[in-house]
Amino acid sequence: MNFHELFWGILAILAVLAVILFCCRAHQRRRAKCLVKQKCEQEKYREINQALEPFGFAYSLSKDIFYSLENAWQRNFGYGKIYDEMAPTMNMIIDCEPIYFEYGGKRRMIEFWKGQYGITTGAEVGIYIEKERGRQQNPEDVFYDCVSEEDQLPIHMKLYKNGKLLFQRIESHWWLTGFVLGKFSYPGELILEASITFEDRKMMEEFIKGCYRAGYQPDDLRIFRNQVSLRIYQPKHPQTSLYGKIFRKFIQWQNRHNCKLYHRITKDFPRTIDKLYYLMLAYPRIFAVITKTGRIAWEKKRK
Repeated sequence: MNFHELFWGILAILAVLAVILFCCRAHQRRRAKCLVKQKCEQEKYREINQALEPFGFAYSLSKDIFYSLENAWQRNFGYGKIYDEMAPTMNMIIDCEPIYFEYGGKRRMIEFWKGQYGITTGAEVGIYIEKERGRQQNPEDVFYDCVSEEDQLPIHMKLYKNGKLLFQRIESHWWLTGFVLGKFSYPGELILEASITFEDRKMMEEFIKGCYRAGYQPDDLRIFRNQVSLRIYQPKHPQTSLYGKIFRKFIQWQNRHNCKLYHRITKDFPRTIDKLYYLMLAYPRIFAVITKTGRIAWEKKRK
């Protein structure tokens, strides 16, 4: 057998293998579509959340969002400004608004986030406390712990895009979050409204002082008893990042592309729960994108 015959023989084998692979993938997609239609809503909901639980997240069918679990393992890890600085490497292009204050002899931080988290648009409110007083003079240099269950605070958050409400959540939490799958946004298109109810008036007053130090004015805050409400549109806190505008634009291009890919592949299904279940069965690698970008991936990487 000469080289010419060998070349065409190998090419024919590769072509046959490609056809077999294509047929197998087509069969897998057809079978996945059938299972999406056959399985009841409760089964799909349970299996999706079983897949998300190891990452500390869950899917809410009623609100059609992803959210962080109260007992998520991320609670064992704290938070520092390096997380915000490294956010673009996890496909997060977000606005960050930390508010620092002191109460009960310890420095505390309540931080607000909004923006694009991989292939989701979302927002977060996190409550943190220093474990013990160190040598750091600047509160930004402190690495904070997540608060305990006893120190959780009631939080009410609403996220708007161009004036339209995307979702709202009300819960006593240490890290209240919400993420809309397949929605692409620039941080400047989003407004986060958040209300926090504090333990007592003293704690509330210290938080208000922290807001003033951050650049907020009295007219920016709404105060009712021990509750403070504020709107985050353009953050007062300087946005720091280890990566420049070109890199951030590239990440946003990638995020937009992945959102379009998600919608194109799942176009046969109008509901998110069916889209997710179809991806789990037919495109497990694309389903993994949901758990390998944004806040989920960053926290999982630290484990």
